[in-house]
This record gives sequence, C-alpha cells and structure tokens, in this order.
Amino acid sequence: MLKSAVSRPIAEGENWMERERYIGVSGVLLKSDLYLTLGISGQIQHMVGGNGAKVIVAINKDKNAPIFNYADYGLVGDIYKVVPALISQLSR
Repeated sequence: MLKSAVSRPIAEGENWMERERYIGVSGVLLKSDLYLTLGISGQIQHMVGGNGAKVIVAINKDKNAPIFNYADYGLVGDIYKVVPALISQLSR
C-alpha cells in the first residue's frame, strides 16, 4: 500500500498534510517495507519516526545530509530532476 507523509517543518510551513501524516517525534513511527525520502535531511527528530522502515532510499542534493547515514540506498541529486527521470524509467 502506497502512502505519503511529510516532515513537520514542511507540513506546517506549507500546510500540505494533517498532523497524522507527520513522520518523527511529532508524528508517526514507520514500520514499512520501504521508505523513500525526497529531500529529507535526516535530522534525529525525523529519523526517530523513519528508522523503523526495513529499507530506506534517500534522494537529497546535499551529499553530506545525515539521511545518508541511515539510508540503505542513496542518490545525491535535485529531487525536481531525479524524480521525473525515475518515474519515466519506472513507467517503461
């Protein structure tokens, strides 16, 4: 089952999703098979919620982002370029 969630700062700043969709100290703890992070820096407050996933895949433009310390697979790149290319390849 595919679900979406956000980090608290983005959710509150942009009002994207309700509190029940926050990942981390202020939200839910993941126990999913896969956690695909897009632009998540990997601060400890967030990873408290995300670290329960079996596999973590991270895409972030900052090669030094802490998320890569948690990720099973990581890709350094701009999510606005990487994600469309990824979708295109997966759609084939």
